[in-house]
Amino acid sequence: MGATAILDPAPVAVDPGGQASAELRVKNSGTVVDEFSFEVLGDIGSWAVAEPPTLSLFPEAEGVTTLVFRPPRSSAVGAGPLPYGVMVRSREDPEATVVEEGVLQVGAFQDPSAELVPRTSRGSRGGRHELAIDNRGNVPLAASVEGVDPDKLVRFEVDPPTVDVPPGTAGFAKIRVRPNQTFWRGTPKSHPFQLLVAGEDVKPLPLDGLYLQESMLPPWFLRAAIVALALLVAAILLWLLVLQPSMKSSAEQALRDFGFSPKPGSSAAAGGGGGGGGVGGASPTPSLAPGASAGESPAATSVTVSPPP
Repeated sequence: MGATAILDPAPVAVDPGGQASAELRVKNSGTVVDEFSFEVLGDIGSWAVAEPPTLSLFPEAEGVTTLVFRPPRSSAVGAGPLPYGVMVRSREDPEATVVEEGVLQVGAFQDPSAELVPRTSRGSRGGRHELAIDNRGNVPLAASVEGVDPDKLVRFEVDPPTVDVPPGTAGFAKIRVRPNQTFWRGTPKSHPFQLLVAGEDVKPLPLDGLYLQESMLPPWFLRAAIVALALLVAAILLWLLVLQPSMKSSAEQALRDFGFSPKPGSSAAAGGGGGGGGVGGASPTPSLAPGASAGESPAATSVTVSPPP
């Protein structure tokens, strides 16, 4: 008992998201009427069916079932040749199964998408962006990135310039937008630009972005400079009007405490005796006033004090 099955050996071509079919011819090689069921084996089993799913055949009779392939448009369905098998089971003799093999040629498709994060950047010397490229196709994608500025006011740095993205994954590139000229003060300048993401047999994907060029000096710089200048002027005035006079007065008081100033009604400065030995050894030298004799009273005597050097 059992069956024989014949499948067209030529590969069947199908595009993801499309449909294709192949005929499987079955012959009842047994001696009794038998019913045969069909099961598609392999990775395509979830999206390939036999129509009709069963055939009832008399002995030596033949029948045809159609294998219908409906691969989804997904990166999970790889492009290229895809082998598969069809199992034919006999109801009368379950152990007498037959497996016929075939090849399905899956077509390639590209389905890239891209996103610029953030869409708007800002800075005085340049703006930073990150480009994410998703490959939703079923073949590898070699995406090239090009920046376009219609006003020619900025230039672009792309790292890497070409992004290799396997099917079902994402690739990333760093984008740096730099101004051709800088300015010191003023309001930010807007520089709209566009990135073009392209690949082989892929229509370029345009992505719009914006770079806000800021001044070299931050807006708060002038206010900070005025405040700093005001603090400097206040410090100078504090020194001239308060600290310096106070220090001078303290120094004079210290000199008086050490006896460097004469005391009224005394015959010598208070510091003369104490400072004579320690400051140059000079001693006060009394001198008689003109016309006075040595015997006159001390009240008529004038004293000249030589200050220490």
